Amino acid sequence: MKGEFYPPNLSVFIMKLFNQLTFALAVALILGAAQCEDPCEEDPSNCRPDDEIVGQKGDPQFNLQFTGDVDLDLYVEDPAGNIIYYGNSYVQSGGQLDVDCLCGICPNGPNENIFWPTDGSAPRGTYRFWVEYFESCEISNVPSSYTVRVLENGRVVDTRTGNLSSGSTTVWTYTH
Repeated sequence: MKGEFYPPNLSVFIMKLFNQLTFALAVALILGAAQCEDPCEEDPSNCRPDDEIVGQKGDPQFNLQFTGDVDLDLYVEDPAGNIIYYGNSYVQSGGQLDVDCLCGICPNGPNENIFWPTDGSAPRGTYRFWVEYFESCEISNVPSSYTVRVLENGRVVDTRTGNLSSGSTTVWTYTH
């Protein structure tokens, strides 16, 4: 046809090549994310001992560590029903979110931390806590492994682990 720069077969070839390259890039990103889940393997200077907890020490303290290029969010509900999370980082009972990891903005690595002061002022009673999969940063529904630790003045008293690719975890309880 007049005005066409490429023969129709070449246009189809270019379109198919583009689709294959897009697919190959997506696979490479997925495999790359799976291979780089442990930052220690790629660069030992990124390693932290497994027991190193990022964030302010507390009594109680709830700490989330996770893998992958995702945004997981930690939620903690105090005995009075006040919920601490990225949208409500401080409650009257003294609990606060001091480490919040957003896609690509994780200066402390993929961690979140919620704590109450170590002065014994945290309310006594049952706390509820859970993790929500907010979003994947690059490719949708990338699975993430997580570990949530509950601590009392630096001593781990409960640990929850699992994988999440959407939704939220079970709601767990801790009695303080």
